[in-house]
Amino acid sequence: MTTLTDTLVIGAGSAGLFAALRAAAHGSVIALETGPDAGNPLPPWALYEYALPDAYYHRYPDAGSGQVMPQGRGLGGGSTVNSAAALRGQPWCYDSWGVPGWSWDDVLPALRAIESDQQFGGRPYHGDVGLIPVTRLAPGPLDEAVFGWCRAAGYPAIEDHNAPGALGHAMWTTNRRDGGRWGTWAGVVPAARAAGVDIRADTTALRLLFDGTRCTGAEVTGPGGAEVIKAARVIVCAGAYGSPELLLRSGIGPEESLAALGADPVSVLPGVGANVQDHPWCLLNVDVTEPALIEARPVSGALLRYELPDPDAEHVEAEIFPWQLRPYDQSSPPTTVAFTAALMAPRSRGTFTLTPAGRELRVGLLTAAADAGHMVAIVRETAALIDALAKDGVVTVPDDAWWQVADDAGLTAACRARAGTYNHHSGTCRLGDPADERTVVEPDLTVLGTTGLMVADSSVLPVIPRANTNLISMAIGYRAGADM
Repeated sequence: MTTLTDTLVIGAGSAGLFAALRAAAHGSVIALETGPDAGNPLPPWALYEYALPDAYYHRYPDAGSGQVMPQGRGLGGGSTVNSAAALRGQPWCYDSWGVPGWSWDDVLPALRAIESDQQFGGRPYHGDVGLIPVTRLAPGPLDEAVFGWCRAAGYPAIEDHNAPGALGHAMWTTNRRDGGRWGTWAGVVPAARAAGVDIRADTTALRLLFDGTRCTGAEVTGPGGAEVIKAARVIVCAGAYGSPELLLRSGIGPEESLAALGADPVSVLPGVGANVQDHPWCLLNVDVTEPALIEARPVSGALLRYELPDPDAEHVEAEIFPWQLRPYDQSSPPTTVAFTAALMAPRSRGTFTLTPAGRELRVGLLTAAADAGHMVAIVRETAALIDALAKDGVVTVPDDAWWQVADDAGLTAACRARAGTYNHHSGTCRLGDPADERTVVEPDLTVLGTTGLMVADSSVLPVIPRANTNLISMAIGYRAGADM
């Protein structure tokens, strides 16, 4: 069976649904999603629960650490399974890329277009008519205690973490409506369907099809069996690991990888699967002394952002924030809170490849010595906050707290052993200068050496922004869906 469409979008997540919606203004669109669609309207659990059924996750084992790296699966992708954290990153995140068309001033219109900011929508750097509501919740007792320590420690109070250049302490910016997570499944799917997008859940693209180097569509499989979808334009939005995997299966990637897979080369690009990036974090778990101190909600409370000194780099940003574990793990006591120490400007890089034996992922968290040193400093600052709260009777610290290590060498080892993923996987189909051998997609998001094929999701980020990657992924998809 063969189907024709003007635009084929592969992946209906944060980026893909915005790409499909915008493309629908210029012709017919089919959007494929490997994962499920639980129905319309959304079931309440999709909005209010944070430990979703297993069918809504891809799980990639890290060959280096043994950790399992989750990715969103199903309509909305990462925006359906995440904590609804809505940070943009700083202007210098994008300006530093040096990629034409991707400076802060270039990216800001798309960031504004996707959002409806509930507090600051009238400001020139915010949007007020987009499909994703961005808001800040009222602080609870634990948030106020954290803010009190921040003031005493000399960190400035700010009103909006998404104001350009803002650093300090304030409530998280979060994409919520009526307290529920409002990602692209809730916010964009209804508009996309109304615009005529044919959204096909439980449907997987097996490989891309080419006439020479022109991408002509994809071979897919779904509830109706095998199908060939022919398209004038294909936009791959399958995520930081799904997008390079599809390229590799289709003859795009490093020469040695394609040879091992027996794939006929379409475009030999060493950068496919390289440049894996993520924000590393370490969790310092404590208990509040009274359950009433912590509201039963995920990440949406107090957030501190600040910069660390570094003679070899600028803007080495860190985050510290508390969140309750119970929404993600129902076996966790309601009093348990994770104080997070996160490094937002990591130097460490990893790799993702596809071999005849399957996927091989090595994220490489804290492999760079500078990253490990910075994480030690962030953990010590987080511990100082916890100690102050414990002294005030707000929290209790376990006797065997792993972070209570006096020497830096010992704490470095502890941090490397404890480092986990912030679930901001990115960089595997790097955006950049076509003359750079690391580049996979050109500034217009076209895959090098091909025509008719784009990649548009977090995989194209050349350097991970100092923020959660959900909003920028949406903005990338929004830009990709413009007129052909």
